[in-house]
Amino acid sequence: MDELKRIVEAAGGIVVGAHGNLDDDVFERSAISSDIAIIDINIRGKMSYPLADVLRERGVPFIFATGYDFDGIPEKFALVSRIQKPFDAQELVNVLADTRAKASRAG
Repeated sequence: MDELKRIVEAAGGIVVGAHGNLDDDVFERSAISSDIAIIDINIRGKMSYPLADVLRERGVPFIFATGYDFDGIPEKFALVSRIQKPFDAQELVNVLADTRAKASRAG
């Protein structure tokens, strides 16, 4: 998470929160106004798809991050941008910019 935060901040972004588990508090805090969320697919052994559903319902664009391959991602998330760990700083910045641009065109 520290590397991710460093990359986002170096690119001029502001990190409003980082969560290491999927408790109810994460769902409440996901209501915080954000431009984009980055979600690890597997957070301490729990799949983060319910959080992705909540963000989608709230209109918050998001990116999936994972250290595993992307096989098994539910079809409803097929078009969600993804980033592979370990993060390449420029690739992450590019994916964030692309996701933000797509959200602006859609909204």
